[in-house]
Amino acid sequence: MGLFSGRSKIPPPSGPHALGTTRFDVSGPRRIPVQAWYPAQAANGPTEPYLDDELRAALSDLIHVPKFLLPQNPSYSVVNAPAVPGRYPVLLFNHGFASFQKQSTSLLEELASHGFVVLSVGHPSESLLVQYADGTVERHRADHPAWVETRAGVKDLEKNVREVEPLLSRARAAREPAALREVMREVAAHRSYAVLQPVLEVWRADTLAVMDQLGRLDSGELATPLRGLVRAEALGLFGHSLGGILSGQLAMTDARVRAGMNYDGAQLPLPGDAPYALRVPFCFLYADATKVGKTTVSTGGMNDALLPPGGCGAVLRGATHLNFTDMNNLSMARRALGSIDRIEMAKVLRATTVGFFGHHLTGRPLTGFTPSATLDVHIH
Repeated sequence: MGLFSGRSKIPPPSGPHALGTTRFDVSGPRRIPVQAWYPAQAANGPTEPYLDDELRAALSDLIHVPKFLLPQNPSYSVVNAPAVPGRYPVLLFNHGFASFQKQSTSLLEELASHGFVVLSVGHPSESLLVQYADGTVERHRADHPAWVETRAGVKDLEKNVREVEPLLSRARAAREPAALREVMREVAAHRSYAVLQPVLEVWRADTLAVMDQLGRLDSGELATPLRGLVRAEALGLFGHSLGGILSGQLAMTDARVRAGMNYDGAQLPLPGDAPYALRVPFCFLYADATKVGKTTVSTGGMNDALLPPGGCGAVLRGATHLNFTDMNNLSMARRALGSIDRIEMAKVLRATTVGFFGHHLTGRPLTGFTPSATLDVHIH
């Protein structure tokens, strides 16, 4: 079985809209590729595969799996489909380190089906692979300092996670941002995490460049299908792991961000005296427990001292770090996934994300956070 066990095995988007997808590039400190998903008119045309041929090849090399086990199953998004006219909140997504823009396609499609324009930001050299609007593909460089140092940090963490776990326990026990900041500064200074700071700086610049160009996106200068769709004043940020950390940092420092979510990332502070307080509604979703080396680490609640009014923290019982991505559908990755049923994981992750952003960016009633055997919720 491959990464996606047939399109029928991935729950279809539940919203009222059909889906379109398109790519565009932004000029910033460097050329930044972006892939968008948006509400579209029902259209006949080629759909975007969950894994195109270039991405299959890159993943095959990374995880040492034959390419034929990673099939090109179609997604639900038609390339460059005409949009449903309207004004939609915009969500910026950042993937985890060493991953790729389409790592959470099924979730991004779900959001678009419920009336969001979703932009996934690529990071040349640090992303596994980026794809530009003109079709150019750029793989990561294995000798890039970010890859060399970060992979060394991961290996170190696997060997020495017992040095970090007490810090995470102190983070869970913190009751106010000042106490959490002290602990997270120690986490950030640990050799396994210190290598992330330069990457965060680069990704922050990339994401800010995309935010700066939302006006040109809405005018149709960057991507014709998105002309007139974007409500830049209703901007949310979310991401997984390193991308989640970045979302929290920008929610603390950039007034354009109106809501945000962090999937299972330790909320590291920015260097220096930058603010370490969330001023907008924010949600932390945590894995129940993740195996690192021979040690199981619990991350649940580690950022909750930061929660502002309207914020929430929730633990998905039985989930691990990779369940928050489309690796949730990878049969061969079961050893790295948790005990949670993968369909239930997709259902809960979709419901909480759509519910949170729908409430805080469009004024809909808050949904998706009913405590259950799967979801342990803390709402502030």
